[in-house]
Amino acid sequence: MTKTVNYVAVLGDAIGSRRLLPRARTRLQAALQAALRTELNRRWRGDIAARFAIARGDEIEGLLLGTRGLWEIAHFVRAQFPEVDWIIAAGRGPLSTALGATALEVDGPCFHIARLTLEAAKAERRVFAFGGFGERVDALATYYSALYWSWTPRGGGGGGGSRDDIVRRLKVHPTAVSHMKRRLAWPLVAAGDTMFQAALREAS
Repeated sequence: MTKTVNYVAVLGDAIGSRRLLPRARTRLQAALQAALRTELNRRWRGDIAARFAIARGDEIEGLLLGTRGLWEIAHFVRAQFPEVDWIIAAGRGPLSTALGATALEVDGPCFHIARLTLEAAKAERRVFAFGGFGERVDALATYYSALYWSWTPRGGGGGGGSRDDIVRRLKVHPTAVSHMKRRLAWPLVAAGDTMFQAALREAS
């Protein structure tokens, strides 16, 4: 009997990018293309089954061998492109085609699940969403999204990341971040992120 191999399809959608001025949107697309080519696909090449590529203008698609690298990739995208908010949706399942060089050349249930998950996330204002990973991961993704929308004036600062990442996103002095961490019970947030990552590893 042939064993079914499950992959993790990852879709990233820049929320509201079409509201950017044309020049700003062009810069975003060019920078995104460069980041995929020169950094993301190289740094996580050991975890990638089919390379990340741009689809539908400001959306990225990639295929992972499993959940390893998913958390870091999502936060890399958010940190590199803070001028927009991102929905990162992941679908776990098999393929119906052979592997290709990029995710744009591949299709199957994992991509269909990821697409449905992305559309549901848009309606529910979730920024990290999962299909096919189980109830625990889904519950933690809900927590993550609620925290994310509550932390910055625009609603885009929570859910992990180093102090340097947060300083860059919020454009504040490092001491302000340290103060914010104390007031917002940062150890509890960090513990939640650790649980989230553990749940992802177990789901794989």
